[in-house]
Amino acid sequence: MKRMLFTNGTYNDIPLIESAHKLGLYVITSGNNPEGEAHKYGDEYCCCDFTDKEAMLELAKEKHIDFVCSCGNDLTAITAAYIAEKAGLPGHDSYAVSRVFHEKDGFKKIVNKLKLTSPNSALFTNEEAAISYIREARFPQIVKPVDLGGGKGISVAHSSEEGIAAVKIAFEKSKNKHIVIEDYIEGTQHGFVCYIKDKKVIFDYSTNDYSYLNPFMVWIGSGYPADKYESVKDQIISDVEKMACELGMADGFLTIQYMMHNGKAYYLETMRRCLGNFHFKCISRDIGINLYDLFIRTECGMDCSDLLNQVHETGLKSGFMGIYADKNGIFESVEFDKAFENHIYDRMMLCEKSYKIDNYLEDKLGMVWFSFNNEKERKQFIDNRNKVFLVNLS
Repeated sequence: MKRMLFTNGTYNDIPLIESAHKLGLYVITSGNNPEGEAHKYGDEYCCCDFTDKEAMLELAKEKHIDFVCSCGNDLTAITAAYIAEKAGLPGHDSYAVSRVFHEKDGFKKIVNKLKLTSPNSALFTNEEAAISYIREARFPQIVKPVDLGGGKGISVAHSSEEGIAAVKIAFEKSKNKHIVIEDYIEGTQHGFVCYIKDKKVIFDYSTNDYSYLNPFMVWIGSGYPADKYESVKDQIISDVEKMACELGMADGFLTIQYMMHNGKAYYLETMRRCLGNFHFKCISRDIGINLYDLFIRTECGMDCSDLLNQVHETGLKSGFMGIYADKNGIFESVEFDKAFENHIYDRMMLCEKSYKIDNYLEDKLGMVWFSFNNEKERKQFIDNRNKVFLVNLS
């Protein structure tokens, strides 16, 4: 039986494990959290820190791994690429290319080299140099650690004082002590997801992304298509194919977060890993194939032509919504507005009653997934998104 190592084991990895089992693979999950929700779905769990790529490589050798799954985290994706490169496994970019797409400073370098549209930015590995830069910057500026997701460590500065504080926070949060400072631009945020085969985009998908109280975390992803997508679609696909050729990208998914500003798409961040929030199951409903199956088969180096040939628009417009409280407290319950419940096709709670919320800006309590039959339904839901549920605290 062929064996696949998962570089983590969170709830986001559960559908990937199910797809691996469809192929008859023996699944070994890892990560340093024995309580990870996905471990019970695998065949074996090995406690190993996915940020320690050498230890993970040794685990892969010890377990005679045939394939490696990058899972749904930027750091796990980089480690998976490292294992694949060192162990000669299929289905992944090189380690160097993976770092380009999962570390913000790497992506900024390729954007600048290819002269792609992106906010002006500067990269720093030294706190004093970053502070000197931001003292002279034109505000507002956004300051980010290069190696964290979910909005962690990100701040917008409107003055030198705020900028210095933001730099200190970003350096404190960054694991490798690299940060990016870039011009903060106003606009609407969107997601672009595509599949690349032989350096060409085979299919594309786009979403409108919405934040709630935390402006750096996507609260809702709703597609297809994103607003004004047709006006920038050709630009984005052309730029993706430029990157694919320049970097020698492997077949597989690419996601870009972009901002629509003055009629152009400004690229913010990228990833080649599985998306969080079970977003793949939303996209799957809209394009008619199981993207988790496609993802696993791709990372096994298999021919995916049969699945790719089945891609078609189903007419649905699906998305996800995270459930968050609007302040800290003790979670009691969540109530859904009956006017919108008919659009929700699935839901999951990630915590139980009496859970203590210490950081309401990041503590996700649960998820819902919804579908619409037309643009009118989607607009009505999104316009009333703050009324879809009510979190009760004590």
